[in-house]
Amino acid sequence: MGGPDGRGYGYGIDANTGKIPIQQFYNEPDPFGGNVLIEGSAEILFPMPFIKDRSSLRSALFLDVGNVFNTNCRENQVNCFGIDAGELRYSVGIGVTWLSGFGPLTFSLAKPLNASAIDEREVFQFTLGRGF
Repeated sequence: MGGPDGRGYGYGIDANTGKIPIQQFYNEPDPFGGNVLIEGSAEILFPMPFIKDRSSLRSALFLDVGNVFNTNCRENQVNCFGIDAGELRYSVGIGVTWLSGFGPLTFSLAKPLNASAIDEREVFQFTLGRGF
């Protein structure tokens, strides 16, 4: 068992398959990560409607795509996936950026287009500053 409270994931080799199955104790497992990140984004910037002074506000429509993959999968790992374009996740949304005295503040609303049943969905996101 794993975790400080004795709950988490249990590991053991399945005698029938020779693989390490994952026994889930939580309702939703956290991803294990990987060594390859594929991501992309496209934005269409447009002026804010109904705003006279647009010098510190900007709005955008966006399309984001990406996922994390692992190219170091061992044959006994069941939940390890190599690079697969069919597993890329897509979302579209709208965002507003305010150029404040603290730096850019961005508020975004997004809609996932092809989320799987186990994906965590973020509809609203707030960002302070700019990521590179």
